[in-house]
Amino acid sequence: MSVEQTGASSQFYDKFNIRYNISHIMKTIWNHPAHRQKLREESMNSDIFTRFVNMLMSDVTYLMDESLSKLTEIHQIQLEMNDQAAWEAQTSQYRQEREGNLPSLERQAQSYVALGKETVHMLKYMTAEVIQPFLVSEIVDRLAAMLDYNLVQLVGPKCTELKVANPEKYHFEPRKLLSEIIDVYLNLNSEKFVEAVARDGRSYKKEYFSKAASILQKHGLKQADDIHALEKFINRVEIAIQSGADEEEELGEVPDEFLDPIFFTLMEDPVLLPTSGVIVDRGTIRTHLLGDTRDPFNRTPLSMDMVQPGKEFSLFYTHISLINNIPSIFLKNSC
Repeated sequence: MSVEQTGASSQFYDKFNIRYNISHIMKTIWNHPAHRQKLREESMNSDIFTRFVNMLMSDVTYLMDESLSKLTEIHQIQLEMNDQAAWEAQTSQYRQEREGNLPSLERQAQSYVALGKETVHMLKYMTAEVIQPFLVSEIVDRLAAMLDYNLVQLVGPKCTELKVANPEKYHFEPRKLLSEIIDVYLNLNSEKFVEAVARDGRSYKKEYFSKAASILQKHGLKQADDIHALEKFINRVEIAIQSGADEEEELGEVPDEFLDPIFFTLMEDPVLLPTSGVIVDRGTIRTHLLGDTRDPFNRTPLSMDMVQPGKEFSLFYTHISLINNIPSIFLKNSC
């Protein structure tokens, strides 16, 4: 947005303060029925709204990561200072550096936590009303992976590293944050989103959802109906994972020619990038162009209307697929 192009050296960080104020405006607008309907209509403008959703998701990723990493650093310093004997055994220079870093970390944590909370809250209430823009191919896999990653941070093995002294000082409410992230999963509960979560082999684990459900139920943050809906959602994800494993076994070893060079996933709709000559999946390059309007391989200007169908590659792709008995589901857009 042009309002963010200040030209200052601090422009990257300034934009979050601008977006924080915008989030309050958006929340006020959302509470007005006429304005909410207008925003729903605007969401049908797929290109503009998809870019907005991409920006929102990128902000959640950055702000949550910064929030939780600063709190982890604060926790570590607090632990060191609480162990009086070990603390005194450190050099004077080390103690001064750690004590000097603490106020800066606290200010940063307060800022990032506040911004992150508002951004997650926006994601929650928008997905409650407008679903389709969050399920487009350019967004859905990244969104699922982002949510899974943050769920791990809040309930996974390292969640104890977030237990800072006086969390209210940083306005940190991990249970409320967890509750709103679970709300997003439930808001987007659909076949496309279930499959996207199932594809996330990096962060997704069933036990994290079980732990989240236990925490939220114990503290009265979710009703029995919500817990039941979450259990049904995870069961659907587990079924999708097993189905994907069965298909992968049937598929066998996929030739490198079929793999997208960026994500190393099976290409469904190969296209040729005109200046670099690289063949990628259409969904991959569309996702890339949401945040960067240059070819990722040679940094020349690029737009979706410039990419070319990989016709020769698609024919080869189909031929080899038939030889190797690749299921037709993988070829639905290949030629």
